[in-house]
Amino acid sequence: MNGKSLIYRDLDRGDRQVIPLHQSGVDLHGYQFSHSNLAGIQFTNCNLVQAKFPYANLQRANLIGSDLRLADLSEADLSEANLIATNLRQANLRRINGCRALLQRSNLSESALQEANFNQADLSQSIFTEAEAQGIYLYRANLCQAKLVRAHFQQAYALEADFSYIDGDRLDLRWANLKKANFRYANLTRANLQQANLSQADLTGANLSGANLNGANLQQTILTQTHLDGVIL
Repeated sequence: MNGKSLIYRDLDRGDRQVIPLHQSGVDLHGYQFSHSNLAGIQFTNCNLVQAKFPYANLQRANLIGSDLRLADLSEADLSEANLIATNLRQANLRRINGCRALLQRSNLSESALQEANFNQADLSQSIFTEAEAQGIYLYRANLCQAKLVRAHFQQAYALEADFSYIDGDRLDLRWANLKKANFRYANLTRANLQQANLSQADLTGANLSGANLNGANLQQTILTQTHLDGVIL
């Protein structure tokens, strides 16, 4: 992609400009990239607040360190993209393909993640406070040390996902498939796990004080040194 350029439209001014596909630290606030083929693009440390990327192809894109607050990435393809340390607060990520994407230390607080695909993605140390992630796909995803306080992950598909050491206070995981998931030393105080499938999950050392496990599948679940004070069964 070296030497190529991209035409984009500034939604505020309505004009068109040509920019290189390799950018760092530039201001692209509110720009429109919907339906664009941006595979492999380099937009590092850029201002992409309220930028529009619906249905865009961002496979293997490098957006490391960029500010994507309030951005629209709905149904975009972000498979294998690098979004390490990005700010995605209040972004629209509905039904994106983030399979095998890198999102370590990213901020996804209050974002819309319904039916997003993060299978095998690295979401370690990311922040999902109050995120809406109903029906999210997290097969073998890494969420180690992530912050999921008051997040809504109802009906999540998280088979074999790594939730170790998460802060999941009041996390909503109703009807989630958590079979063989790793919750070692996770904070799940007051979490809602009604009807969740926790069969063969590892909850060693986890704190489930005040959690709701009514109807949960606990077949072969590992509960060694698990804190169960006030659990609802």
